[in-house]
Amino acid sequence: MDGIELDVQRCATGELIVFHDEDLGRTTNGVGLIKDCTFDELRRLNAGSWFDPLLNTVKVPLLSEVLELIAGKITLNIELKNTPVEYPGIIDELLELLVDYPNPGSLIISSFDHKLMKQFHEQAPQYKIALLAAAVFVDLKATATAIGAEYFHPAYDCFRPDVADEAHRAGLKVNVWTCNSQREWRDCLRMGVQGIITDDPEGLKAFLERTTAPATTA
Repeated sequence: MDGIELDVQRCATGELIVFHDEDLGRTTNGVGLIKDCTFDELRRLNAGSWFDPLLNTVKVPLLSEVLELIAGKITLNIELKNTPVEYPGIIDELLELLVDYPNPGSLIISSFDHKLMKQFHEQAPQYKIALLAAAVFVDLKATATAIGAEYFHPAYDCFRPDVADEAHRAGLKVNVWTCNSQREWRDCLRMGVQGIITDDPEGLKAFLERTTAPATTA
């Protein structure tokens, strides 16, 4: 893969952990909300069997563990969760973890909380920001500029050729999510995207090898 997109939240004991849902029920054998569980409680959960029974030893990781594992070797898109649960201070906590990260230019920070992204950019303009949304904006360039974004991460369901043209005219790099079929991949290539975020990186990689259009997988 060329990159990984992941979601970050804070648990009850203060650690930043990598987990998508606010609730534990869908992807672990636990119950309740991430924010109400200690890291020790989270660590005891089975976080893999929902995907494949062979992954029954998979645990919920700390963000620090993932940063150490990736170590700047590929693009890492860190999405900060801050809705519906708000995590005051999460920007400072993330920046502390990123201080010694190799190849900080390989990082992209995003969030559906655009106010949070504006604050992040003001505190740490050295990091790349993505405008993450499932929407068609009245003025895409103005919205991206307001939060300091140089990337646009639109949902495929809200992406069209005119939106792609507007993004590129605004100088934004476009990474579309989440595209899992050849039809969707082909559409993205026709619209000149810079990256495709997928649940099927192996399939997308094979598809791209059969085409000549440039794109990346995440």
